[in-house]
Amino acid sequence: MTRPMVGTEPVEECATFEGTAAPSLDAGELFVAHATAVTRWARKLGGPTADVEDIVQEVFLTVHRLLPGFRGEAQITTWIYRITENAVRNRRRKDKVRRWFGLQPEAIPEPTATPDLGLAQAEAARLVYRVLDRMKERYRTVIVLYELDERSGEEIAELMDATPQNVWVWLHRARAQFLRELTALEREGRP
Repeated sequence: MTRPMVGTEPVEECATFEGTAAPSLDAGELFVAHATAVTRWARKLGGPTADVEDIVQEVFLTVHRLLPGFRGEAQITTWIYRITENAVRNRRRKDKVRRWFGLQPEAIPEPTATPDLGLAQAEAARLVYRVLDRMKERYRTVIVLYELDERSGEEIAELMDATPQNVWVWLHRARAQFLRELTALEREGRP
């Protein structure tokens, strides 16, 4: 069994629970060590309409609630990533319902040098995330992590608890599905 890590330091182990050593972790330390990564993951996975601060808060509330049950069978980063991925997925589902009722959240544009450039970037981001929203979750996640978050295949494999070979297959399929969905959107006249 690998020892859980906070940042780059191994976590000290404490008393055993049902025969296995439970890591002694502090939610505050985890927040300090992983808040930046969780924010980046939430922004990239959630897209331009995501309420990133709300998602990050939800992630660390979940981490705090589930921390006593963390057995250290996975890297702490992988565990937190999974919680983030689930929080973003749940938020996207809620947003679909809101869109259905006409309560579409507005995209928050990133600050840019000129208004025209900001508008063009916001439109491009909306198009990319419109295509991504039509994709299978696994493929959507892999393409976001690789293309938008610029993670290596090995990093994605660690985060998704998969082999690098699986990640490369998923990425290949994700790119193909992205192109199909983009073409379908253009045919529908909604680019």
